[in-house]
Amino acid sequence: MKKLIMTVGIVLILANFYGTPIEVQANSEESLKASITDESWTNAAIFSKKLAVYYDEAKQYQKATEYYIESANYWTKAGHPSWGIQNLIRADHIGTEVELYIEQPIRAKQSLAKFEPTSGTYLGLFLAGKRENANPDPVEEIYGKNHAIYLTYTTWGEKYADTNTYFPMKFANEAKRNNSGIQIGFEPMNGLDEVVEGEYIRQFAREAKASGIPVFLRFMGEMNGEWVPWSGDPQKYIEKFRLVHDIMEQEAPNVAMVWSPNFLPRHNINPYYPGDDYVDWVGLSLYTIPFSHNKEVLGGNPIDYLKPIYDKYSHKPMMISEGAVSHYSYQLKKDFSDWAAGQIGNMYGFLPRMFPQIKAVTYFNLDKQTTNYDNKNNNYDLGDSKLVDEAYQRIIQSTYFLDHLAMDKENDSVQSKYIPITDVENLSGVRNAFMYVKLPLGVQPYYVAAYQGKRKLGESYIQPWDLKLNLKQIKQNEPITLVAFDENFKRLATETVVLRKEKE
Repeated sequence: MKKLIMTVGIVLILANFYGTPIEVQANSEESLKASITDESWTNAAIFSKKLAVYYDEAKQYQKATEYYIESANYWTKAGHPSWGIQNLIRADHIGTEVELYIEQPIRAKQSLAKFEPTSGTYLGLFLAGKRENANPDPVEEIYGKNHAIYLTYTTWGEKYADTNTYFPMKFANEAKRNNSGIQIGFEPMNGLDEVVEGEYIRQFAREAKASGIPVFLRFMGEMNGEWVPWSGDPQKYIEKFRLVHDIMEQEAPNVAMVWSPNFLPRHNINPYYPGDDYVDWVGLSLYTIPFSHNKEVLGGNPIDYLKPIYDKYSHKPMMISEGAVSHYSYQLKKDFSDWAAGQIGNMYGFLPRMFPQIKAVTYFNLDKQTTNYDNKNNNYDLGDSKLVDEAYQRIIQSTYFLDHLAMDKENDSVQSKYIPITDVENLSGVRNAFMYVKLPLGVQPYYVAAYQGKRKLGESYIQPWDLKLNLKQIKQNEPITLVAFDENFKRLATETVVLRKEKE
C-alpha cells in the first residue's frame, strides 16, 4: 500500500508541476536517472513511460520504443511484469524492423507430431463467408486453392439430427471429399463441471475415429479469456483437458489434441498448459483489428502478437487455430482495406516463413455483423473487400502452403525453410529470399531493395517482398544494406546486416 501511495503521489506531482513537453522530458530524464541510482524500479518504470509517451507524441518512434521497453523491464524488476505488457504492445505498434530471410533445404525431422508436416503450412478456413456459405466444395474455385483444414464448432453434449451422431459427421464427410481434415472448436458451454467421463464423450471419440479423416480437436480454447465459461480455474481446466486427451488416445488415434489460448491477455496463459504429454499441437486465436477500445490501433501486427507465445511453445507444432484481419469497422463506418491487405501480407506472407513451427493457419472468414453473438464491429469476410481478397489469394498460391490433408494419401511437405541471412553458413547458389519490413503504425513500403556497397543484390515491388538472390555474388566480409522506400523513393527504413564469418 505504501508503494501504491508513493506511485499515485508521483503521478500527481507530474501532473501538477510539469508544464511544457520539453519540461516533462527534462524532468523525467533526471528523475529516471535518480530512480535507477536509488534502485526504485517502480519510479523508474513510471518515468520511462513518461518519456516514452513524450517521444511517441513527437513521432520520434525509435526513442519512444526504447523507453516503452525500458518501462516494461523496470516493471519486471519491480515484481509486476504484467504491468508492462501494454508498454511492450505499444512498442511493437511503433517499432521498425527490417530483416532478410533466405530459403535453404532441410532434412526431414526424425520425430513429428500427429499430422505434422516436415515443413510448410496447412491452409485452413472457417467457411462462414458469404461466397462459400459453409460448404468446402467451391473453395478451390473461389480462392484458387483447396484448403487442407476446415473449421467447425460443437458444444459438449450436442447431437446432430441429420446423422444421429455427436461428432459432426456430415461436415467431416464434406471435408474428406476434398482431401481435407477438420478442426473442431469443442466447447463445454456449461463450464468445466459438465466435462465428465461417460458414454457421451466415448461415443464422440468412436465416431471421430469412424470419420476416417485427420481431426484437430481444439478443446476449451481461449481459456485465458474471462469471456469463456471454462476460464478461471487452471487446475481444474488441466484435469478436464487431460481427461479428454486420454479418452481420445484410447478411442480415436486420428484425433490430435490442440491446446489453444487467445493471444491476449498473455500474462495468464502458462498456468493453463496441460503438459507436453497431453498436447499434440499448440494453437492460438490471433485477430488483428484497426479499431479497439475507442481508438485506432493500426500498429497491431500478428507477428508481434505471436512472438511471446511462440518463444514459449514452439517445441510443439503450432497453428493459428483461428485468426483474421478486419477490413471494415462498423463502429466507425470506415473501410480499412489498404491497411488490412498489408496485415494479410504479415499473416500469410511473413509469419509462417519467419516462424517455421507454425504448421497451419486457419482464416476465420466471417462478417461479424451477420452474427447474433459477441461484438459486431468487425468484418473479416475476404469476399467483402476486393483488395484484401486479392492479397490473400495471391499469397496463398505459394507452394509453402499445403492444400490437402488425408489419412490414406501421402501428404506433401515442403523440403525447405527460411532463415535470417545472418544465420546462413554457406553463401552459395541462387536462392529464394524475402525481406520482412515492419514500419510504425502499419505503414507499408512501396519498394524494397538489398545492396552490398553500391551494387544492388535484389529488389521487390510487392508484399511479401520476395527476392531472388545469387549468394555467390555476396562478399562475406562486407555488410548488406536493406532499404524500404515510399512511392517517391524516399527512404522509410534502412538496416545494415553483418554476415556470419566463414568457418576457418
